[in-house]
Amino acid sequence: MRIAILASNFIRIPPEPQFVPKGFAGAPEKIMYIITEAMIKKGHEVTLFASGDSKTSARLVAVTELSTSLDPRIGKGLTQVELEHLLISKCYQMAKTGMFDIIHSIFDIRSAHYAPLVSIPTIATLHNPLTGFRKEILKKIKNNQFYVSISDAQRKPLPDLNYVATIHHGIAFNNYPFSPVGSDQDYMVFVGRLLPEKGIMTSISLAKKLQKPLYLLGTALEEENFWKKEVLPNIDRKIVFHLGFLEQKELVSYYQNAKLFLFPIEWEEPFGLVMIEAMAAGTPIVAFARGSVPEVIKDGETGFIVNSSDEDKRGDWIVKKVGIDGLCEAVERIYSMPKDHYRQMRKNCRGHVEKFFTIEKMIDNYEMVYKQITNSGK
Repeated sequence: MRIAILASNFIRIPPEPQFVPKGFAGAPEKIMYIITEAMIKKGHEVTLFASGDSKTSARLVAVTELSTSLDPRIGKGLTQVELEHLLISKCYQMAKTGMFDIIHSIFDIRSAHYAPLVSIPTIATLHNPLTGFRKEILKKIKNNQFYVSISDAQRKPLPDLNYVATIHHGIAFNNYPFSPVGSDQDYMVFVGRLLPEKGIMTSISLAKKLQKPLYLLGTALEEENFWKKEVLPNIDRKIVFHLGFLEQKELVSYYQNAKLFLFPIEWEEPFGLVMIEAMAAGTPIVAFARGSVPEVIKDGETGFIVNSSDEDKRGDWIVKKVGIDGLCEAVERIYSMPKDHYRQMRKNCRGHVEKFFTIEKMIDNYEMVYKQITNSGK
């Protein structure tokens, strides 16, 4: 099959830490890179549309030498959005000549404007919540392309979009070695962008309330008031530590040695790749029941799910308390577990990821969807 992977100019692929601007995670770019390389290994002919400094085994088509997040000209008469459209346009011009059988887009909206102009079908993976302007625009062009949701929860704001599948993200399982016991350091870990909606202040409050060490692994917009006024004053290097955006090997080590992973999100996160990364290393999760959390965590087996409030109960979980009190109870349950029970929970985490969240499973699902779409016609 001849596959066009339409990525972006914004973050260089693969999105290694030095190429990801502060305030961004690079998760969509990471997934598109994984899909690109895996489809090549399966024998497909793949063309990747991305920035010129990207590294790939595919045929690379670029309209910029540098990723726009690194280009000093952006904002000085040159806009990232216009260059994005230039890349998308290039993809569809090539598609019009019959070079591809299918286009797989990183964009929820932008490629939808171009998709009806060619006979080649477009499938777009939805990496963002379907709210705000996205919801309003996609309602008007909901049949222009096919959509893959990354969780069933993501579909709720727009249940009648032209969905073809829900495909959960997968990881390279062997890149996250399993640690059966964690470590004696007994710290909690938070991985992600240090933003209010990620529940960073809830995590800090919980750590201080329980007097348990918390390591924050991720970046923040350091010029923002939230970082300067809310987060930074709480990094005391006694209970709360900030280590920034780590290279893969170091990140995995922190996953392996953590007692648990905190994920008290305050928004409807469509997936949360960090959850499966942590569980692959054996680390259980304590999270609010928002977004994809109930689809990813098995309550009581790979961690604990907690309702965020009495007004927003999404399940009858083992921990009956809600909000930060519920999180505290869940954390204390894990810390007080007998060693054999805790080791079993870590084994459960590893087995859960191996069964449901590997790259192989994700790629097989995408390949099946590609074939389904191309065999049925646009």
